[in-house]
Amino acid sequence: MELERRLPDAAGRGELDLVFQPVAALRDDRPAGVEALLRWRHPGLGTILPEEFLPIAAAQGIIAELNDWALDEACRHLRNWAGDDGEFWVSVNVGPRELLTARFPEQVAGTLRRYGVAPDRLVVEVAETWIAEDLPAIVAALSGLRKLGVRAALDDFGSSQTSLANLRRLPVDMLKLSAALAQQESEAATLEVVVGLARRIGLDLVAKGLETPESIERALAAGCRYGQGLAIAHPAPAERIEAYLESHRADRNP
Repeated sequence: MELERRLPDAAGRGELDLVFQPVAALRDDRPAGVEALLRWRHPGLGTILPEEFLPIAAAQGIIAELNDWALDEACRHLRNWAGDDGEFWVSVNVGPRELLTARFPEQVAGTLRRYGVAPDRLVVEVAETWIAEDLPAIVAALSGLRKLGVRAALDDFGSSQTSLANLRRLPVDMLKLSAALAQQESEAATLEVVVGLARRIGLDLVAKGLETPESIERALAAGCRYGQGLAIAHPAPAERIEAYLESHRADRNP
């Protein structure tokens, strides 16, 4: 009841926050991007994770408002994180209901203009498990974002049964692999098959859930270009991400 009462105006009270988990190139540890992760800093209950408050937000019909806030905040920070080559990206998670609204591409375009962010530095993540809900509509929505120059990632690939035909139809630029593929040695053969498929159709690959040096080695041996997980870097507030980027730039330019 407390969460239901306070959630609708959490953004207005300054209680929402983003943390960012880095994605790095596996061969040289170069920072490639970050995933923006929403947090609610409740004054009495502490940090509340999305899996607890997003179902409440869905029941209250305010998920779009929360996602609007997260998109705006992510792009505001990204403006200051261009990196040496201007290719450093931020990814935001978008639910199917928001993705399929007619206003979403216009909203994204407006946010990018407001902060002067190049469209290809924003990656919209959609979960693989949503794809079967309405494939033609999702293809159309992602195509609209691609026309803006925004990239798309299929998240948790391998956690369900997206067919090869569907994967070829989807206008995505990146696969973020299910954490189990790199964490479990028994999944090594599956990982190699998935990586081979993605490379043949020209997709970038991010191995998620890399929590040990062994999982990094498995992902690298399979041919994954990027990695994300606690063995790479922990989620952190924007200030620490800025320090993380500066330290890596200093390492590359001694």
